[in-house]
Amino acid sequence: MTDKAHALDLVLSRRSVSPRFLVAPTPTPDELALILRAAAAAPDHKNLKPYRFILIPPERRGDLAAAFRDAKAERDPGAPAAEIERAGEKAYRGAMLLAVVLRIVRDHPRVSVSDQMLSAGAALENMLLAASALGYAGCLRSGNSATSRRVRLALGLPNEEELAAFLMLGTPAKEPRPREDAPADLLSVWK
Repeated sequence: MTDKAHALDLVLSRRSVSPRFLVAPTPTPDELALILRAAAAAPDHKNLKPYRFILIPPERRGDLAAAFRDAKAERDPGAPAAEIERAGEKAYRGAMLLAVVLRIVRDHPRVSVSDQMLSAGAALENMLLAASALGYAGCLRSGNSATSRRVRLALGLPNEEELAAFLMLGTPAKEPRPREDAPADLLSVWK
């Protein structure tokens, strides 16, 4: 297979894998550095790097779980204890966990907010593709925890940053389903 065919196959076959099927081993420090280099290679007008990542080491997962539980209790004061506990369990999903932080410059004179958001999305896709090329898989999760004041405080984010999602990486414990072909309505022609 040629390099071009291999690269295209990598893009076309990449699939998200449920966090419960992302197990050890995880990327080594050198492999994670390569994955971050892939993120930095994403299109980025004016080289703003409107994103950064926080690695949540295993020994801090309990602290994140507590922040998730606090966030759930704050968001839903009448939630049963079992629901609050389940919210905390999300911190233990995926073998490697990274917080995805947006550093959007809202009043940049030349780069719109949407351009910066697209750059962050491209960086994430590059990371997922790089992880896949190294034999790993991943998935992205957001939701109420990603916008919670409690979780932001726990991670020490300044006011000008937003927690966008969590990226989970690991070795796929089972083969993901093949991707379907592109839907017919994905492209239209302007007439």
